[in-house]
Parts: sequence; structure tokens; C-alpha cells
Amino acid sequence: MRGIRIPAFAFVLALAAAGHAAADARVDIEAALASFAEAFNGGDGAGVAALYTEDAVLLPPGEARVDGREAIQAFWQGAIDAGLSAITLEAVEVEEAGDLAFEVGKFTLQAPGEGDQKTTVFGKYIVVWKKGDDGVWRLYRDIWNTSPAE
Repeated sequence: MRGIRIPAFAFVLALAAAGHAAADARVDIEAALASFAEAFNGGDGAGVAALYTEDAVLLPPGEARVDGREAIQAFWQGAIDAGLSAITLEAVEVEEAGDLAFEVGKFTLQAPGEGDQKTTVFGKYIVVWKKGDDGVWRLYRDIWNTSPAE
């Protein structure tokens, strides 16, 4: 009986540690989402790009793949300059596995519409996050598309 308790106890500790790690990843990723929205809504493409790894990739809908932080900065600055604004990001699911995590989320943003009107765009996304040697989670692979209004 004693031999069974030790492995069971170790198993419970391992599960608790895994749950704690995922919770920590979620907290860090949600903080990064807040930083993304702050930079984007402030018109700062460089600030948005700084949240990505150097070798990150964007997979925007209907467009070519965007490789590397410098190209990602140009992409996001172009989107901001084109009139996209007021982005909100919400993590729906976050799962961590070692130095990688994936997030499924949803977003809204404002886009130029008819005349001077803005239109609300709804969407969903998946991001693969990578934890750097510095312990910071950064966007590594990023893909999204639009959704019907909620």
C-alpha cells in the first residue's frame, strides 16, 4: 500500500505543476495580448512587432506569408496606417507544452467603412507562442480570419 501512495502522490504533484504552468502561460500570454492591443491602438507597429520572435511568421488571410520581425512590423504598421484601429483580443484557450504554447482567441477591430464610417470586424485566431531563453512568451506563428458578427 505504501508503494502505491508515493507514485499516486507524485502523479498528483505532477498534475498540479502542469496546471500551474499552463496558468502561468495564460497569465503571461494575456499580458502580452494587452501589450499588443496597446501598441496597435497607439499606432505603434514597432511595438506590436517587438512581441514576436525574430523568426516569427504571420499567415494573414488572402495574403502572402510574412516572415521575420522586420516584415511583421511593416505589415502591422501598414494595417494601422490603412485605418485599422481599436483592436481587442481575447484568449479563449491556452495550452502549454514545454517552451511552446498555443492560444485560440477571438478579436474585434474597427476598419474603414463607407464614407467616414467605421465598421466592426469580428474574427478568430490561433497563435503558437514560443518562450525565449529570457522566459518571455512571444508570438511565433500567427494566423487569423474573420467571423460573422457575434
